[in-house]
Amino acid sequence: MNKLFTVTVLVTTLLLGGNTHAGQTLLRTYFQNDAPPRYYEIDSINTGICIDIINEINARLAIKGIVIVNIESQKAPTKRIIHYLNVKEEIELFVGGAKTKTRLRGGAQFSIPLYPLNGTFAKRQDNPFVFVDKASLKGLTVGVLRGSRSVVAMTNITDILVEQSDTMEQSLKKLAAGRIDLVYYHDMGLAWQIKSFKLDDRLELVNQHDYIESNPHHIIYSKNVAADVIEKIDVVIESMQTDGSMALILDKY
Repeated sequence: MNKLFTVTVLVTTLLLGGNTHAGQTLLRTYFQNDAPPRYYEIDSINTGICIDIINEINARLAIKGIVIVNIESQKAPTKRIIHYLNVKEEIELFVGGAKTKTRLRGGAQFSIPLYPLNGTFAKRQDNPFVFVDKASLKGLTVGVLRGSRSVVAMTNITDILVEQSDTMEQSLKKLAAGRIDLVYYHDMGLAWQIKSFKLDDRLELVNQHDYIESNPHHIIYSKNVAADVIEKIDVVIESMQTDGSMALILDKY
């Protein structure tokens, strides 16, 4: 979080003293922990795609008195964030989550899509594997991140061996060492992790195929956020997509 934004958050918090004050709206959020390139730290500074999106939305909505803040830079896993959103009502929104039936039943509201997210595979560059359909995975060992949607997607496919790891780094290093055949995760995270761990000279994404799952990310709102606030943020998201600002944020990572 840059210094200017931190000052803005502190000043706004002092002025508001709550969720609304003098026509201004404070929307509290938490960051997801260890979720690069959407949320991560560099030299103890919070950064990532979703934090850049938050900052851009705040800049564009300042004139309307709407600000998204994480006052104490709180971080939590996704499941806990949704609990804070829908049950404990400690926050009003979370930037960068999937729209699911369970979350809808829990009362969550959603923005228009922020960016696409597609499930894909990483492979060794010397592996001629091509994904045609689920049958093309028969007999292969596929690495997945424990606790992620990838586990469900892969365990629902018959005749493959699924190997879970606690971190994506572990899965990708197993792949690079030839201990597993593929790693399955969403394309945004896989591309970033391969580059971040300096494995791009050995690993690559399996591209140009029909995706097993495609699920864009949204802003997830609590049931208490007013419809007109969500509509104003949707207008900003649409303008960011139209003028290329969203693409610039995604390309940065």
